This record gives sequence, C-alpha cells and structure tokens, in this order.
Amino acid sequence: MSNRTRTVSTLVALLTVGMLAVCYGRSQAASFSTAPRMASAPMMQTESEAASSPEPSDAQGDSSSAAADGLVLPVTSNPISNTSTAPGLKIDKVLVEDNVNPATGKDAPDHLEIVLRNDSKQELSEFEVYYEITDLTTGAKEGYHSKLEGFAIPAGATRAVHIDNTDEKDHYPENEFSLYRLSRNELQFDVMVSATGVAPQTSSVKKDAGGDENPDE
Repeated sequence: MSNRTRTVSTLVALLTVGMLAVCYGRSQAASFSTAPRMASAPMMQTESEAASSPEPSDAQGDSSSAAADGLVLPVTSNPISNTSTAPGLKIDKVLVEDNVNPATGKDAPDHLEIVLRNDSKQELSEFEVYYEITDLTTGAKEGYHSKLEGFAIPAGATRAVHIDNTDEKDHYPENEFSLYRLSRNELQFDVMVSATGVAPQTSSVKKDAGGDENPDE
C-alpha cells in the first residue's frame, strides 16, 4: 500500500471516530436535560451541629408557656379584664422594702408584698396581680402579671401575697432580672389586684434608690 493511500485511510478513520464522539456527546446531553430531577435529600446534622443549633423558645411571647417553665417575663399590657364594680376587696398595704417576716417578726429580704383584706360576706378567690415597675431616673418600665393559683381570702379576713422566689406558702415567683433586682435607682410600683365578683383595687409605692436590703448579710 502506498503512503498516500495510508494517509487517506488514517484521515477517514479519524473523521469517523470524531463524528461518533460528537453524536455520543449529544445523546448524553439530551438524556441529562430530559431526565426527571430527584428532590434533594435533607441535610443531616451531626450531633455537634444539632447541639449548637438554637431551639425555638416557647417562652417568648407566651406568658402561659413561660409560667409553665417556671419563668416570669414582662408583659406588654395589663391583661386583667375584671369590670366588676362591687365593693369588698381592699389593699391594706404594699411593701417593696423594709419587709418583715410575720413568723419571726424579724426583717425579711426586700420583695413585693401586698396585704389584702376581704370586706365582703363571701370568700374571694381567683386572684390576679398586675404590677408595673418604673425607673424614675431612666423612665424604663416593666409590667408583670401573675395568677395567684390556690390563693383565697375568707370573708372578713386579711391575707398577704408575696412576689419572690422562695416557694413558700402565699409566695409567687418573680423575674430575678427585673428592674426591681437590677436597677439601683428610685423605683415606683403601680399595683392592681383582682378577684372574682369584686372591683379590682390599685395602689402605688416607691422604693428608695440603692440595692436590695438583705438582713442575712
């Protein structure tokens, strides 16, 4: 076979291979573009990533969930809706400092204490307390609402409710990071107390500038 014949044969072979390659590539591209796409599988978190990912807090914006979790958070408005005008409930005294332990007669740590009197002829129950704390230096305000579960006052009796974190009888939880506990400025407390069947009562008291008084220190 002559050299010229060999060259022509080689060129024909190369052109044939090239055309086959082009046709194969086009068929593959068509198959990729027309095949249905699979949904992406969800990414699995490692244990360390799952532990570091923040979980949604059921306490934010939900006072009932917060209370169930033992948290006391500020509320944006007073939720007490009692419209009764009947007499019977009285606020005898509100203390936020100079508290006294009634069992011992000795000084007690500062806390919100509300002394209530039932002047009606029936037991009062289903108590609610709303109190607003105002920093008289900065103008900052916080409002708190508590349902006093299990709290009742017999007819003609007087009973005190305490807002702190001692877990004793007639004591109900507070926010330990409130203005009351963190601010050293003069504070004003505006308190509303409600019970079923009688008109809500209000009272105000001020706390002197400075930190909490703790008789144990």
